[in-house]
Amino acid sequence: MRTVTLFVLALLMLPTLAVAAGPPLTLVQLTDLALQRNTKTRLAWDAFRASQASVDLARAGYWPQVTATLDSVRSQSISFSGLPARIQTRYGASVSLSYLLWDFGTRNGLLDQAKFQRDVAGLSRNQTLQDVILLVEQSYYQVLGLKQVTVANRQSLTDAETNLDAVRERRVSGLATVGDVYTAEAAEAGARLTLQQSEGQLASARGQLAVAIGDAPDSELRLADWKPAAQPQMPAQSASSLMEQARTARADLLAAKAQERAAAANLEATRGRGLPSLSLNANTGRTQVVGIANSSQFSAGVSVSIPIFSGFGDRAAIAQAQAQVDSAQASDDDLRSQVELQVWQAYQNLRTAVATPGS
Repeated sequence: MRTVTLFVLALLMLPTLAVAAGPPLTLVQLTDLALQRNTKTRLAWDAFRASQASVDLARAGYWPQVTATLDSVRSQSISFSGLPARIQTRYGASVSLSYLLWDFGTRNGLLDQAKFQRDVAGLSRNQTLQDVILLVEQSYYQVLGLKQVTVANRQSLTDAETNLDAVRERRVSGLATVGDVYTAEAAEAGARLTLQQSEGQLASARGQLAVAIGDAPDSELRLADWKPAAQPQMPAQSASSLMEQARTARADLLAAKAQERAAAANLEATRGRGLPSLSLNANTGRTQVVGIANSSQFSAGVSVSIPIFSGFGDRAAIAQAQAQVDSAQASDDDLRSQVELQVWQAYQNLRTAVATPGS
């Protein structure tokens, strides 16, 4: 039993061990692992599937509702003379139909709302994938950069220790003062502190990268060496055209617009709930009383439901839905401003990098 348990644990740890013990990972390989194993990507896909099911659920309102009922009753009643009556066994089956023929847009609003929410989930999924890719890329370059900083800080500490030893020897020979020793000791302590800080930052960045690809923070990742890219160049588009492109292509902006349309559809459905609706209702069945007789029933009719008073609940619901529409519009405008600022800052940062020699 112990052997089997250890074998199962080894199988569960196999992907992590393969990552840790395999060849150095490139940025492309790390990104591929993150898209497969990051929990945020799984959550985004699950949310999209749930939103698709909500659309199918909203479409169900356009279909008739059919219910079948089966009854079996065994009963006995007492007559006024006090004598027990005959025991009766009754079997029955019936089928009922209810079909909403027409309303003032409640079903259309609910369906449109579900469709727009599905669009929001789909676009949010795309944004999540982009965020995961960006997180892996940032963590990857941060690890490589901090690794080089740590190497440089370690060399600085070695130089400071060598200088401290030399100053102490000169102090013994009378060629240096106590102040020189104190200065060298302060420099050595500062170099040691800087190294410790960079090592801590490197460990934190490694943990962030490991979590991004679905591993534990303490996983050991071997990274491929970074190959310097070509000299950065300015894009052919202007900053204004890039901002316009972002307004029409950014997944988070499109999701915000879809959320605004979903709020508007919810407002339409809310208004329709306080208005009349027309329904078709039908029922048919057959009842058999054992040893006595059979009977059949049938009924069909059209009903009109007219809400008259609901304690001002409809008015409050409409006001709430309108507030949600206004909030979605404000969120859309705020997000658009943030996206424009991000594009503008990235454009200026790239301009600075291009103009900086050796960048």
